[in-house]
Amino acid sequence: MLRVQVLSCTNLLAKDRNGSSDPFVVVSLLGTKHQTPVSKRTVNPTYNPKDATFDFPIYLSLADKLGVLELVVWDKDVLKKDYLGEAWIPLEDWFRDGNAFAFDDLNNKMISKPVISTRNSTPATGNVQVKLGFVSSPNTAALMDFEEIYS
Repeated sequence: MLRVQVLSCTNLLAKDRNGSSDPFVVVSLLGTKHQTPVSKRTVNPTYNPKDATFDFPIYLSLADKLGVLELVVWDKDVLKKDYLGEAWIPLEDWFRDGNAFAFDDLNNKMISKPVISTRNSTPATGNVQVKLGFVSSPNTAALMDFEEIYS
């Protein structure tokens, strides 16, 4: 399983009249989506690990086709949501960069990515911080080390 923890965002675009936003992050990989809770009235949200840690099943047959972890940041309003921007982590690059593979490895470092806009009508500012790594599936004995599978 690939575990992704959304830690925080910094300096996001203020979309509300009060000079802040109510941001949340949608995390997507291989068609599976999860989202953090909404953080009220802030452009610098910090997320509680119990509410912003998500597991994505990864199968050995897909190890070379993992693609991109997508992080889309939204501002929650009463009737709709406003786009704040997005960031991507190409997992192939993450493996190649010599990162720690295990989520709980002491050498596993936070990754910070700039939030950019893919929409002409919406500027984007800020960064999103995440931690990612592998965990064993519950009730499954690890047959191989993560490094053996993904290197």
